[in-house]
Amino acid sequence: MNYYENIVIIDAGLDEEGIAAAEKRIIETISKSGGEMIKVEKWGRRKLTYKINKREMGIYILFVFKAPAAAPAALEVLYKVFDPVFKFMIVKLGKKEIKALTDALQGKAAAEARVQEEARAAQAALNAPAPQVENTTAEKPAEAAPQG
Repeated sequence: MNYYENIVIIDAGLDEEGIAAAEKRIIETISKSGGEMIKVEKWGRRKLTYKINKREMGIYILFVFKAPAAAPAALEVLYKVFDPVFKFMIVKLGKKEIKALTDALQGKAAAEARVQEEARAAQAALNAPAPQVENTTAEKPAEAAPQG
């Protein structure tokens, strides 16, 4: 299996549901081709460098996946008839890029594990019974203010 990066520009005129549906359809196409998603990054709405099909804005999404060699061809067929995507690029990753990607993912997983462990420790500290402290100070009666 090969590793690929796929950057797509989706029509900025779509609402959130349309964007989510387009993203889901791309992921399904990769899965049906025998691929496995590694990472999806939404870069958000950005101004295009130049107009493309009378559009000035686009929503950028990066897909990183592992798939057989036939998967990019299946994606290209989808993109040619799929209206929300008006620009795309698929790049096969080399050995150096794959190593950098796996190292970054392992570092991210380790960081997430540390954060979860710290959250569990903080929750355990909150759930621990508080030590009983006796009130040793007796309440003093309020002193009368001098009249004068």
